[in-house]
Amino acid sequence: MGCSWNITNDSNIEQIARHVSRLIDIQDAELGEEFFPAHSSVALIDAILTPQLRYYQQVVPIIERYCTRFKLQRVRADRAQILPVTEQETLSDLIGHYETMGTNGFQDEIIQARYVSPGTRVLKSETIRRAAIKLRDIEIETLQDIQSKNANEIKCVLRPIHGIGDRTIHMFLMYVGRDDYVKGDVHVVRFVKQALNEHRISAVEAESLVQEAARKLGIAPRLLDYEIWKYQSGSNAIGSNI
Repeated sequence: MGCSWNITNDSNIEQIARHVSRLIDIQDAELGEEFFPAHSSVALIDAILTPQLRYYQQVVPIIERYCTRFKLQRVRADRAQILPVTEQETLSDLIGHYETMGTNGFQDEIIQARYVSPGTRVLKSETIRRAAIKLRDIEIETLQDIQSKNANEIKCVLRPIHGIGDRTIHMFLMYVGRDDYVKGDVHVVRFVKQALNEHRISAVEAESLVQEAARKLGIAPRLLDYEIWKYQSGSNAIGSNI
C-alpha cells in the first residue's frame, strides 16, 4: 500500500482506534508497577536495561538486586505520590555506587551478565553510568527534577550516548510520568502494521499513530502503549521483550 506519505491521516488514526477497541479492553486499563518507580535511579536502570531483554526474567531481577543491595524500595507504595526528595536516592548516589564498587564490581554484583546496548559493544552497566552522569550535569537528581525538566533537554543529553536511542529515552520519560510518550518498539510497530494492513511502518510513524489513537479513545498514550505491549506479548507477558 502506498499511504506511508500521509500515514497519520484521520482515516489511519480511526483504523488504529477501531483495532484497539476490537482487541483490547481499555476500560480497566492500568499501568504496571514499573511505571511508578520510587527513585530516578530505578527508572533509569530499568529503561536502559529493557531493550532486547526479557523484562520479568532478566530486567526485574537486576533491579531487585540493586534495590536490595542499597536498601531501596523499587516502586512507591502510593502510585499518586512521589516520595519526598529527602527520601529518594539521587543520580549522584547511583554514580557513587560505581565509584565505590568500581565499574567491574557493579557489573559483577548487580548486573551479573554481559548485556550490551543495542548495536554496540558497550555494556549496559556502563551505559547506565554514562547516562546518570549526563543527567546530573543538567541538574537532574530526583524524580521531581525529571518531571520539571523540559523533555527536549533530556533527549539532547541522552541521544549522543552510544547505545541510547529514542525508544530508550521515551521509556525513561514514560516511567517518570510523561503520559504523552509512546516507544516505537517491535510491539507497537507490529500492532500498527496489522491494524493498517501495511508491510512497512517506521517507528516514528507508529508512535505518532498510537498517540493520536489514544487521544481519540480518551486514554493516555503511554497507557495505550502498555496495553499494546501486553496484548502483543500474549496472555503471559513473562519472558517477552518489553
